[in-house]
Amino acid sequence: MLITVVLYIGLFVATSLLFYFLLGLVAYLTYEPKTAESKAENVRMVIPTIGDEHVRESLMECLDYHREVFSEYDIYCLTDEGADLEDELRALEDIETIVVPDSYDCEAVAKGRAMQYFIETVVTGEQAYWYAFVDDDNLVLSDQFLYEIPHYEQRGFRAMNSVLTPRRGQSRITYVMDHIRLLDDLTVFRAFTGLLGRPYIGFHGELLTVRGDVLHDIGFDRHSIVEDYAFAAELIKNGVRTWQSGTRVSILSPHTLEDLFKQRSRWFVGTWNLIWDTSPVTRLFTGIRLTSWLCAIVAGPISAALWYYSGGISVPTLLRVAPPLAGVIYGSTYFYGALNIDGKQWALFALLLPLYAVFEALSPVYAIVFSDRDFTVIEK
Repeated sequence: MLITVVLYIGLFVATSLLFYFLLGLVAYLTYEPKTAESKAENVRMVIPTIGDEHVRESLMECLDYHREVFSEYDIYCLTDEGADLEDELRALEDIETIVVPDSYDCEAVAKGRAMQYFIETVVTGEQAYWYAFVDDDNLVLSDQFLYEIPHYEQRGFRAMNSVLTPRRGQSRITYVMDHIRLLDDLTVFRAFTGLLGRPYIGFHGELLTVRGDVLHDIGFDRHSIVEDYAFAAELIKNGVRTWQSGTRVSILSPHTLEDLFKQRSRWFVGTWNLIWDTSPVTRLFTGIRLTSWLCAIVAGPISAALWYYSGGISVPTLLRVAPPLAGVIYGSTYFYGALNIDGKQWALFALLLPLYAVFEALSPVYAIVFSDRDFTVIEK
């Protein structure tokens, strides 16, 4: 009986992964973002940061890069009063630093609190501007989204998100693992955010871009440690149409495996706590992903066991092939990540393929056992 239950848990995980991948494959093959002949000029870039000393290197790289590449656009930097880098940020040229006072009170926490303060002090509900939020370790790799905005705005779209691509920090392991985020963006996120125009599984905070009036009306004033997912859920409730940009954003992978666990833990806990207040469709699609992620710790052994097990359980052939097929798809993604490591070391990290899946599957367990349920800023 126990073996039967465990087997079907493994089947659920594998078929869920396969379902989302196949849905995303349709989007990958059929969806392509459209552009106008000229780029939007009514865009402002906003970079929230905790402003601590330990994020100095990535933050300054982010600010210098965007100040040069997007020099014709207004760039804001948001930080908290008393932050380590507050004075240094205030002194920067060509960047307007906005400091969130300690006295400011709202429901939002951490980055969401800073973004809400920005909305209340800068965004006045006008339609004139689009606001592109960029994390303090991001590098926006092209200006394609600026050409997309006029096309989609004319057709009633009011928000968009980007495609994430990892760049290596201090850990090669987390860099390889982060290629799953690229796969997800090119498939399942493209299906919902792009093809369907409804971000049922959420938004990224990286290059989260919204027109001013929608940003003002929806805002970030709600208690959540996954403010980007919470915002996407509100877009759905308010019927706001979205698109997925062709612009890629380079994200810095966590420097340590512990940081990766902390990051994934925040995603899992924050999203799980929030889905009960989302729309039924959002709850369904996000709930399946979270549940399969939670059960994934048994999926590895199950995939192997199904090749040999024949204990009288009737399992359709399609379901029998789902685990190995899902393993090939996600294993290939990790292998691609390993190939991107410089030099001959890629072969060593390619041999670690089973470990990456185990580490990813352990993230919800880490969330349940060790998470403090607060917003955690990892080393950058």
